[in-house]
Amino acid sequence: MIRIRAAVAADAAEAIEVVRSSIRELCIADHDNDPYTLEHWLANKTWSNFTTWIQHPENFCVVGELRERIAGVGLLHVSGEIRLLYVAPGAQRLGLGGALCTALEECGRSWKLPAVHLCSTAAAQAFYEAHGFRAVGAQRHVHGRLTCVPYRKPING
Repeated sequence: MIRIRAAVAADAAEAIEVVRSSIRELCIADHDNDPYTLEHWLANKTWSNFTTWIQHPENFCVVGELRERIAGVGLLHVSGEIRLLYVAPGAQRLGLGGALCTALEECGRSWKLPAVHLCSTAAAQAFYEAHGFRAVGAQRHVHGRLTCVPYRKPING
């Protein structure tokens, strides 16, 4: 059973490990185990940064639980940017990512945002497209081997 709830500071260590393990294990096609790319992608994914992110008034952060363990993390900024949306290895294709995305979109609607947007890696593009996001620009270089494509999804009106 999936449970989505607001993240709290006590979730930081477990939640950020979900993010880090998802990047390391599920995004290999994006980083190709390149040390430089991984180092830069993971550099800000720390428990102290996560605590700051969830406590910032311009962010809305949720965690998804499976069997009472955090297995997914989503974070929406007031600008409409989805800054985190990750599931743990082994938790893909169970509906958790979709449930996290729905929670972020519901928050965006409550904030009266016209759309949500993000920059998707190659590994996640099929997920976002299946959930109604559309590419709105060309692929761009992020760092190391990492590239992303801007995506957008209207949520109001």
